[in-house]
Amino acid sequence: MNIAAREVSGVRELLDHNPVVGARRAGAKRFWTGREEKLLRATYPGGGVTACLAALPGRTASSIYQRAAVLGLRVPGANGKVNERLAWTSSEAIDAIIRRAYQKLPSKNDVQRCAATCGRPRWWVSKRAAKLGLVTPRFKQAPWCEAELDLIGDNAHKAPATLRRMLKAKGFDRTETAIIVRLKRLGADRTDPHHLNANQLAGVMGVDRKTVAAWIAKGWLRAVRREATTTDDFWWIHRRDVARFVIDNVAVVDIRKVDKFWFVDLLAHEGASPYAKSESKRDRILSLAAARPDLNRAQLAAMTESTPSAVSVVLSNAKHNSKQVAL
Repeated sequence: MNIAAREVSGVRELLDHNPVVGARRAGAKRFWTGREEKLLRATYPGGGVTACLAALPGRTASSIYQRAAVLGLRVPGANGKVNERLAWTSSEAIDAIIRRAYQKLPSKNDVQRCAATCGRPRWWVSKRAAKLGLVTPRFKQAPWCEAELDLIGDNAHKAPATLRRMLKAKGFDRTETAIIVRLKRLGADRTDPHHLNANQLAGVMGVDRKTVAAWIAKGWLRAVRREATTTDDFWWIHRRDVARFVIDNVAVVDIRKVDKFWFVDLLAHEGASPYAKSESKRDRILSLAAARPDLNRAQLAAMTESTPSAVSVVLSNAKHNSKQVAL
């Protein structure tokens, strides 16, 4: 192919072919350097894209043309004057081709083929389709109301899927992505107020997570695994059990390293005697089921040291009793 001939016949034909001298730049090398921009400023006004291809190996004709536009470079015409670039125009024939392509929901390749048929860039075809009313406009979701914000704020520690179901039960329809974004913007604390994992407990106790794992292994600290794994992050520890551990094992707790604000809050809410607040297995199942509606019965059984059948019986009896009270 004669590149020079293509440059003479039109830069847009050259851009359609998009030649490159040598290997195309990729990765960190795709960014333009000061030296390359200096060469572009010196070469482009006199020789256009064709001259720059030889001076800038690895740069495609399209990238050179676009960078020249960013830098405000132009090639003088035959009369020695700089002519402004012509904007893409449409016609009835081109609009008819675009309408045929958008009769069904086109894929990216369909739009690319339509652009090649029209002799226009793909971005222009997409923009033209929107102007012709062939593309369904995207509408923003309704603003969040106070009821929605209160609901996700009070339950920020729960999974996005659970929050979505809770919102849907109240008549609100939000995607999981929208819920996550809104929680980040609210700055909501997504940690479970009643449970900690091994890493979190190690952080507030001022110890290594291996120390927490050792306390659990020795039976000093009560904890359950949320799933079969060897990672300490999956230890599930109730605040009540942490308070019981502190009372029973004062000698191993270094008060100098403990987060004092968290420590005082723990003892103030859990009480000086955690044994007085000990719950039966039935109460633990019901409280955990109410706090974590996203858990299935097998998970509830593992986290309360029970069996799935026992969990089913407890939940079934609680549901029956609630119906009797309602009657």
